[in-house]
Amino acid sequence: MSDPAREARLRARVVELARAQDPYAHIFAGKEFRRDYVAARTVAWSALFKDIRDTTSRVLEIGSKEGRSALFWLEFFASAHLTCVDLFNDEDAGRFDRNLAAYGPRLRKIVGTSIKALGSLREENAVFDFIYVDGSHQRDDVMIDCLGAWRLLRPGGVMLMDDYTWKPENPDSERVAPAVDIFLAWHDDAEVILRSHQVAVRKRPA
Repeated sequence: MSDPAREARLRARVVELARAQDPYAHIFAGKEFRRDYVAARTVAWSALFKDIRDTTSRVLEIGSKEGRSALFWLEFFASAHLTCVDLFNDEDAGRFDRNLAAYGPRLRKIVGTSIKALGSLREENAVFDFIYVDGSHQRDDVMIDCLGAWRLLRPGGVMLMDDYTWKPENPDSERVAPAVDIFLAWHDDAEVILRSHQVAVRKRPA
């Protein structure tokens, strides 16, 4: 039987150790954050996406909160423009704006539901090289995000989906994994390049 308190302590220790070794720690210095889901991932992201680092010019992020992952994408993909989609509640919105203020010309912030934003981006004929799906944890919402985002991803582009192993004890309707599994089953053009707590896929050319 799981011990939530022990698991929380272990996660905190992992983040603490990751921060100590994080080569990107300097980009978060002086920013306003209440939570950190990024420090433990920057090294892995850097290695996994190094082959597209210099060729990625348009990035889409679904689920931005305070902007910690957005900061990483803007620094890692140094010549890219980033579009962030989130409901941006009052507290998160203020922190996001302050944390990302220096990147104004390279950043587009879309406030609202992902389904509406993805539809609008489709109408604009937007195309992205890299997409990070990290919004809702509800199966049906994740399914909509994956399907909508995939239509905006160029052939050869990469899509990263978060929280694949999140709360395995939850009902299927309240988990990410069932949505990602269905999405992969429907898409032969999705080449899996990572399957762990996160799942990354490359879009095969038609």
